[in-house]
Amino acid sequence: MTSLEIAIIVAIVLIIAVAVGWYLYTTFVASTTGQPRLNVVTATLYSNGTLKIFVVNPGPVDVQVSAIELAGQVQSVNQKITVGGNATLTAKFTGQWTPGTMLPGRVILSGGQSFPFNAIVKP
Repeated sequence: MTSLEIAIIVAIVLIIAVAVGWYLYTTFVASTTGQPRLNVVTATLYSNGTLKIFVVNPGPVDVQVSAIELAGQVQSVNQKITVGGNATLTAKFTGQWTPGTMLPGRVILSGGQSFPFNAIVKP
């Protein structure tokens, strides 16, 4: 093999390696940056209609909570949670609930993302 043939083969291998590296970067690294996340730790609905939700923002970006939905009812909430921070979200709902039961709901962010939870009803 001449040095020109070796240089061509090395160039082809290098181009393929760059293409595979770019594919892996865009698939696994770039797709996870900037996506808001929120962990709902506890959700408690008291018999007077007050809902308290304790949430944690694991990152990688700050989140802006815009609403809470519970059993079909939506209440506006305006709270920013920084990366690594936590907050207690509070909202008031109308209705009668049986203590000991659980109701489905979700926390809705300003960007439209939602994070589901089950709230337990306490007296």
